Amino acid sequence: MSNETKNNTNPEAVAETAIDANASNVEIAKEAAETATGAEAPAKKSGKGKNQPAADLEAKIKAARAKAKEEAEALTAVGKAACKRHGLPAVWVTADGQCFAQGNDARNHGKSLGHSAEPLKVEA
Repeated sequence: MSNETKNNTNPEAVAETAIDANASNVEIAKEAAETATGAEAPAKKSGKGKNQPAADLEAKIKAARAKAKEEAEALTAVGKAACKRHGLPAVWVTADGQCFAQGNDARNHGKSLGHSAEPLKVEA
C-alpha cells in the first residue's frame, strides 16, 4: 500500500483498503485451519519411525498389566494366609480381598459388589 492510500480519507479508498485487509485475514484463517486439520501439511513422524500414540498405548497396557499382576499377587497372599489360619485346603478370594470357603459364596459376594463375579481360587 502506498503512502497516498494510507493518508487518503476518501471513503472509496478506505473501503478498498478494508477489503484488502479482510481478504488477507481470510487467507490467513484458511491456512491456519488447513494446518490445524492437517489437510495440506503432512503429519510428521516421530524420530525413529515409531508412532507416538501407539507407544503411549503400549505403555498404558504394560502399566495396567503390572497393576493387575500386583493385585493378583496380593489376593493370592491373602488367600494363602486365610488357608493357613483356618486350616483349609483352598479358599476363594473376591476382588475386595474377602476370603470364602465356598466358591459360590465368593461369586455371589463379588456380584453384590459390582466387581468381577469370578473369584480367585487359592490353594494352600
